[in-house]
Amino acid sequence: MSSRRLLRTACVMTVVGIALGACTTNKINTGTFRLTEEDKGLVLLESTAYQGVTPTRVTYDDYRLIEEYTLYRGAKGQAEVLFAQPTRHYAHSTVLTFDKLISTSARMWRFNQGQTLKFEEAFTVDNAITTFWVQPYKQVEAGRDCAGFSARWETRPDDRQLRPGRIMFGYHCAPKGMPFSADDAMALVKEIQIRGVSVPLRVETVYELQKGAPPAPPKDVQVRHLVLAQDGGGGGISGLPDFPLLIADTYNDLDGPCKNC
Repeated sequence: MSSRRLLRTACVMTVVGIALGACTTNKINTGTFRLTEEDKGLVLLESTAYQGVTPTRVTYDDYRLIEEYTLYRGAKGQAEVLFAQPTRHYAHSTVLTFDKLISTSARMWRFNQGQTLKFEEAFTVDNAITTFWVQPYKQVEAGRDCAGFSARWETRPDDRQLRPGRIMFGYHCAPKGMPFSADDAMALVKEIQIRGVSVPLRVETVYELQKGAPPAPPKDVQVRHLVLAQDGGGGGISGLPDFPLLIADTYNDLDGPCKNC
């Protein structure tokens, strides 16, 4: 490799590092970032494509918002999901400001960036949680069949903008050469579950309840968790650069300030 090309590569890596570092610096003090144990994770992809796969989970929480980033990767493909909801104490007065189309949210994931995405017609799928929009697409350069999915629910009727209380969006991409049809996408989305919503939460023992919530990890550990969610540990093969989205807002009723705040 020529010295000019080495210099160019070094410059690109420096710029990327600075950009990621700035994002990390700006968000690391907004809440707590944890690497979540599997039995405490919220989002479950119970599709046969991910049987036996243990996902990577990073959870962000502050005083009124919880966001969970989940990565599934196996021999039959890769999926990433972002789920957000208010904390229990602020659920009555908090809405989430996220209304992006799948054709937009799909491009938020690193795995899709740098690819030409060719979208097919979108359709709806009902599962045990709510109604999802699903839209198959293809990564043209990589030759992968994919589908994006998105849902917004628990819309607040007294919020002027009719924003939801919970949102989820994500994608699944099959390996190159493995077909993934609209029917396959429908079947995958039907198998999405959320602990505490469509399936029960794990039952904690009396000993666990007595211990209380675990302390926040040290800041350097939290930074590693944040980078894992934003950049998948490097290489651009996974991650959501905008994580956490920080989309919680206090809503107003139709006549004035929020009467339930």
